[in-house]
Amino acid sequence: MKNLGIDIGGSFIKFGIVEDKKLIHNTEIPNIANSISEFETSIKTTIADLSKRFSHESIGIGFPGTIDKSGDIVSAPNMKYWESENILEVFSKFTDLPIYYQNDAYLAGFAEAKLNELSEYYFVTLGTGIGSILVRDKELISSKAGSSGELGHIIIDFKEKGDDYRTGIFESYFNANEFVNRAKSDLKNFPNSMLNSLDSFTVREISDAVNIGDDLAIINFMEMGKLLGIGLSSAANLTGIPIFVIGGGISHVNNLLFDTAMSEMKRRVIPELKVKVLIIKSKLHNEAGILGAALYAKEKMK
Repeated sequence: MKNLGIDIGGSFIKFGIVEDKKLIHNTEIPNIANSISEFETSIKTTIADLSKRFSHESIGIGFPGTIDKSGDIVSAPNMKYWESENILEVFSKFTDLPIYYQNDAYLAGFAEAKLNELSEYYFVTLGTGIGSILVRDKELISSKAGSSGELGHIIIDFKEKGDDYRTGIFESYFNANEFVNRAKSDLKNFPNSMLNSLDSFTVREISDAVNIGDDLAIINFMEMGKLLGIGLSSAANLTGIPIFVIGGGISHVNNLLFDTAMSEMKRRVIPELKVKVLIIKSKLHNEAGILGAALYAKEKMK
């Protein structure tokens, strides 16, 4: 039995075919859409091709936002054009197969929980935004309202101008675009940085520069690592859970980011948590989302 998992991200849309709990094929396309019609155009060919090649039986979709039981998008902070749309109506244009959907971090955590032997931890996805889900004894834990807390929405800057739910939040300061923006603003101060030779770059290229000792890249990662440590410390101090498993696109980068975050956490968590602080890279890396989406769909079909 094959199932298709789709992980919708702010930068890429990932597709994966899963059979017997194993990812047998995956592909991704850039997400450059600025409207639903553009999004539909971008996914149409890929879905048709995968359906023809693999004859999967269902589709699971991970979405970076909040979806209600009818499929209506309640919030999509990094893709505003989705708000008030219905995810079932969009994808039903391209398939007659059963479609199941959930928050993307939830589904990535769903996949991770099946492999990780830790008893209690936060699974956190780092990419265009920050997603999180609490895992305990291989089960995903949420409140009656359906959330286990949005780590990305911890407020870390109360002086930021604004008065809505996105003002001063962790996710606004730690995301893939912020890595790039900070590095670009510093380029003039580091004329010998390899990043000056690139017309454009992403977190991946900054990480590559860290690998060869580029001063600008190292400073960038240490600054962002400190921010990551501050956010994770806030979550640990609130919940008493000091262990974080990191997935998403940024989980692939040089360990300087996570080593810096760990050092910052040891300074900022309450005393009883200092010796327990731990950051671990996901065993599934950036594939957790598509694998979780497909496995979720398979389970829902039972």
